[in-house]
Amino acid sequence: MNLRVLRSTLGALLFLGAATQEVAAQQVPLGFQINRYEPSAAGEWSFWVDHPWFSSTRRFAGGVTMNYAHNPLVFGVKNTAGVFERTEVVVANQLMLHADLALSFLDRVTLTGSLPFALVASGDGSMTTGLQGSGAGVGDPRFGAMLRVVGQPDESPISLSIGVQAWVPLADGSLGQTSTGNDAAFRFLPKIILAGYGSHLRWSATAGFLYRPEARLANGLDFGSTAGSELQLGASLYYADKDRNFAVGPEAVLGTLVLPNRAFEREGTSLEVLLAAHYNIAHTVQVGLAGGLGILRQPGTPDGRVLLRLAYAPLVPPVYDRDNDGVSDKEDQCPDAPKGENPDRERVGCPLTDRDKDGVFDNEDECPDVMAGDHPNPKQKGCPAKDTDSDGFWDYEDQCIEVAAGKQADPEKKGCPLRDQDGDGVFDRDDQCPSTAAGAHPDPAKRGCPASDTDGDGVYDPEDRCVNLAQGPKPDSAKPGCPLPDRDNDSVVDIEDACPDKVGAPSTDPKKNGCPGLVEVRNGSIIILQQIFFATNKDVILPKSAAVLKAVGEVLRVAPHVKRIAIEGHTDNQGKPDKNLDLSNRRALSVQRYLATKEGIDGKRLEAHGYGDTRPIADNKAAKGRTMNRRVDFVIVDPAQPKGSQQQPIVVPAQSTVTQKPAPAPGKPATKRRAKGTRHK
Repeated sequence: MNLRVLRSTLGALLFLGAATQEVAAQQVPLGFQINRYEPSAAGEWSFWVDHPWFSSTRRFAGGVTMNYAHNPLVFGVKNTAGVFERTEVVVANQLMLHADLALSFLDRVTLTGSLPFALVASGDGSMTTGLQGSGAGVGDPRFGAMLRVVGQPDESPISLSIGVQAWVPLADGSLGQTSTGNDAAFRFLPKIILAGYGSHLRWSATAGFLYRPEARLANGLDFGSTAGSELQLGASLYYADKDRNFAVGPEAVLGTLVLPNRAFEREGTSLEVLLAAHYNIAHTVQVGLAGGLGILRQPGTPDGRVLLRLAYAPLVPPVYDRDNDGVSDKEDQCPDAPKGENPDRERVGCPLTDRDKDGVFDNEDECPDVMAGDHPNPKQKGCPAKDTDSDGFWDYEDQCIEVAAGKQADPEKKGCPLRDQDGDGVFDRDDQCPSTAAGAHPDPAKRGCPASDTDGDGVYDPEDRCVNLAQGPKPDSAKPGCPLPDRDNDSVVDIEDACPDKVGAPSTDPKKNGCPGLVEVRNGSIIILQQIFFATNKDVILPKSAAVLKAVGEVLRVAPHVKRIAIEGHTDNQGKPDKNLDLSNRRALSVQRYLATKEGIDGKRLEAHGYGDTRPIADNKAAKGRTMNRRVDFVIVDPAQPKGSQQQPIVVPAQSTVTQKPAPAPGKPATKRRAKGTRHK
């Protein structure tokens, strides 16, 4: 009974163990891409081990790679000595075509793509597993990116780049047939690349980790049929001739399984060695041929491989630098002369020059062909000092370069003679008017200056007792340059004034000359004490204005020094502006005609202007203001009235009260005066 139970228990354990092993085996996907060759980027000077290029070398490349592998998949066993013995050739001949593209930008980034096509995959298959080669088909597409970290792989002795590649799986493992052309899971490969060029040697070394989920070609067949994550190493060394665009050398690629862990075991390690040659035709088309052996035989490693590459890979025109100064001959303005330690900023690639050998470079030397000598000019770098006028003073300090200092040198202007520019016999340093000759009437108080006549009365200021007051037509013989006195400032001198202390007007009647009346003259101005009357809204002068206009005419007759007056008509702002302007102009013309025809005043002494309501002297909002604005003004034009003087325009009120009052006589208070009359527009 006990023996029967024991047998039953052992049988159950054996069955459970076998079932567990079968389930575990089924969890590992069947089939994977057996082709191990992955082409480097199109246009590279390598087949397998990356020697990167970036956009300073070329910007785009596209091409194809033919890949023939002999016996890439064989099965075998280990003999008693632990040596692998081949038993079956599953795939004897494999021919693939890889379509490759590469694009670079910023001289730092290169993007790549590769799509494999299986053209032929022939062999006897596996008698043990029934496995056959996948035949013709599309392999897993690969995409990659590479970043240049430091240095230029094909220019610098050493450079560092990093990259990553990823494959898109096209098999899903659900077809019931094991694939040898595609993986069923995603895989990617980060890697670092060291590369360089020097002395005709182009080298590179790569290290990467291929993440690849574990897969098998058949259940129950583990030895030599497993794929997984790998450590991958590569190295290449080429002899390269850049001038003739060819390179020849070996490449070696090692891959060993680390997941599952069969690192550096024979059945988990692949090592292939290639001998390759590359040539670029006309800097545009690149061809390459390589052949090699598989030394260690992980699945997919052939015993022999042949590669042929053809790519459209135009090179960026080569940069030549004959003088090795870091500036390309294309940009170098002095391609045979190194720019040296003192480069010329204005001429790219050129050294600074010093033609006259005076220690001052030509770009700063203002006299590049003349040495500065023992007496350099501090104001002209690289130039010798000159003495143009040979007076012993160098030009840079000589203030009169072309005129010798002579015997009478100017102590204040180095290298200059004393000058007398106005030729009046007084040297400029002593002449208070160096550009104006003293003339026949020198000023005794200002050496070298002519005497002035400030008031323009013909009497020079040193002799003029009234410097700022012209002596006028009636000079005072006792005071040179002064006019006879006129105490009341009415333009009638005291000796002729019948009323010397009262402001009046000139008159032909000796008894009334200078006495007050309808008109007063003060400081060259005529003040009218009675308005001029016009017919309403017309330019007709009413008879009652005859007396005041007669007084104006008499003043002009006895004051011939007043050569011209302007008669100005003004209105308030009542009515339309254009009508007011027309009315004021017509009234001014009426006064002009009256004085010319009735009073016999020369018409050349008269001019008339109308200004309408554009020049108010009071506020038009009030009736009083409008009354003041309706007026006729007499303004002296010739002689011109000096600025700041007390002279006023001749004012004649028009249909209004007097708008300007005469100044009171000295010592007397002002009295109010108002002209009577009817108000009119």
